Amino acid sequence: MRKQKTLVNLLHGLADLLREEAARNPEFATRLEDLRVSSPEGKAPSGRSRTPKAPKHLPDIYAEWNTRGEAEFRLWLRDQPVEVLRAVIRKHDLDAADRTRKWKDAEKLSAYVADQLQARLARGSSFLRSGDPK
Repeated sequence: MRKQKTLVNLLHGLADLLREEAARNPEFATRLEDLRVSSPEGKAPSGRSRTPKAPKHLPDIYAEWNTRGEAEFRLWLRDQPVEVLRAVIRKHDLDAADRTRKWKDAEKLSAYVADQLQARLARGSSFLRSGDPK
């Protein structure tokens, strides 16, 4: 353990020395940066990122449901891209069991969103009384 601490302190000292020299000497700083970028650890990760980026503007599904009605809402939702549907599912936490993670069909995802939204809106409606209370 003591040798490990000594090695860590030595590496911290070396990094500080390199930082000081790079601040004084721009040519050294450029060469040091080129060396860092050419190493496998210094390169930016390539390929796809693990977490998909959410679209900048997500539609308000509750407002759309209220203005369009159920049937037209389902048709409108079917035209939305898969990325938007997935972002809506994440934003409103419509899939706690993560069932839709591998689904690629926009129609299937839109039907799921509409069904979940309908279920959420119906919660509590059984407690509402219809007609006159007796």
